[in-house]
Amino acid sequence: MAARSKDPNTQIGCVIVGPNHEIRSTGYNSFPRGIRDDVPERLVRPTKYLWIEHAERNAICNAARAGTATEGCTIYVDIMPCMDCARAVVQAGIVAVVISAERMTQYSSDYYNEHFGMVEVLFGEAGVTVRRV
Repeated sequence: MAARSKDPNTQIGCVIVGPNHEIRSTGYNSFPRGIRDDVPERLVRPTKYLWIEHAERNAICNAARAGTATEGCTIYVDIMPCMDCARAVVQAGIVAVVISAERMTQYSSDYYNEHFGMVEVLFGEAGVTVRRV
């Protein structure tokens, strides 16, 4: 899923599955629907952060657009969601997040450790479980 991203630096993908392990939605970091992805300036930091939607929110929006429920679902994603995506996960009723322990090693710095620590607090208070595989 992540390989579909046109972001030259960061490819993240995710899958939302229901309680019976059926795929409900998918997403990857990309431009919003209908937005040109062939403008080079839009792929350069820090501008890309304003243009590219994260995989988790893409999957949640794709589910909403299709009328697919996410309540009680699990989201599988390459790395720990950012705080914006974490809030969307909680609001969507997703109850579990599964992340790649191997991919997380690429995001080990004081900034990421602090940010992802806050995300874990948010998930803990909301009752969302986090599992590393």
